[in-house]
Amino acid sequence: MSNTQYPRLADPSDIPRLLSSVGVSHTWPPPGTTVNAYGYPETWVLVTGTPPGPDGYWYVTDLATVATSTNSTVEQLLVKFGRVFEGPIATLVQAAGQWPVIYEVGKSNAMRWIRCTLRGTIGGGVEQFQHKVDLGNPGSDPSTTEEEALLLATQIAGLWAANWIATPTGCTGSLAAQYPNTVAYTEVGVNLYTQTEGTDSSGDGGNMSQDYDTAWYMYPVGSRPVGTTSLPSLPWEVACAVTFQTDHRGQSGRGRWYLPPPVTDAMGPGGVWLTEYSKRAGKCTGEFFQDIVDNTALEPVVVSRRRIILNTIKTINVGTVPDSQRRRRNAQDEARVTQYTMTGV
Repeated sequence: MSNTQYPRLADPSDIPRLLSSVGVSHTWPPPGTTVNAYGYPETWVLVTGTPPGPDGYWYVTDLATVATSTNSTVEQLLVKFGRVFEGPIATLVQAAGQWPVIYEVGKSNAMRWIRCTLRGTIGGGVEQFQHKVDLGNPGSDPSTTEEEALLLATQIAGLWAANWIATPTGCTGSLAAQYPNTVAYTEVGVNLYTQTEGTDSSGDGGNMSQDYDTAWYMYPVGSRPVGTTSLPSLPWEVACAVTFQTDHRGQSGRGRWYLPPPVTDAMGPGGVWLTEYSKRAGKCTGEFFQDIVDNTALEPVVVSRRRIILNTIKTINVGTVPDSQRRRRNAQDEARVTQYTMTGV
């Protein structure tokens, strides 16, 4: 497999080697590689291939080159990665656009992302549901500690609770109003995942690892996001699939989550979702994702475990046909009753 790597901004510890030029080439792109440039706001480059040179050899470009290739500005990149042009690096290169960007031969292709899981119950606590979104920073992997994970889970739980009861843009009511009061969100979990080897074409392999036990924020019983209507629920296995779309085609560019079963009023003639319900489901999800972008240093992403790439989510789609999550009805007692007995057989 070819090496896939996001080059990195130089740190002050890199200055002695940059000055000595030992094991350093300023050829760009690195020979034998392809540089894929992602446009603003994703804003970074992904280098794929295996250039010549021993492990540890550097190919160096500058921040201005990366900015130009991604249709961004140097200032946008600095803001995105929370970097300030000052100190030894500023003394070394004089201008922010000259900040060195380093590709290191032999560096293992690595991808790190945060998985956020929203979990709740159906039927007043009888059955459980959950859906998740992955968060990351293409080009600058997150490094959330276990303690920070709990703080992030708490923050995201608050953002979801606020969007659950808010009226999304262009809608006539909240998403909560289309759910029975027997649907309740109970907890939000956050964990950090790392992967350095891609899966094969069948999805097998790879070495995804969980960095620590999931940090769970538990909603206090009196402040859980719950449905706000007493209307009856659709069968538990009925789910609304909300699809996440990125700028990349194929499976690596799409993701989804399955919302719990709404009330019967969400269904229209012909067994399809009413337009208003689809709008609330999609817009509530999208505005929640936007709040994550606006309030954290993270972006909702689709994880490509085969290509070792995080693709930023750009649009939210909702279809008209309900989906099914059959495992959600496993806890229901069907309570079969004999209604007819054959005679003469």
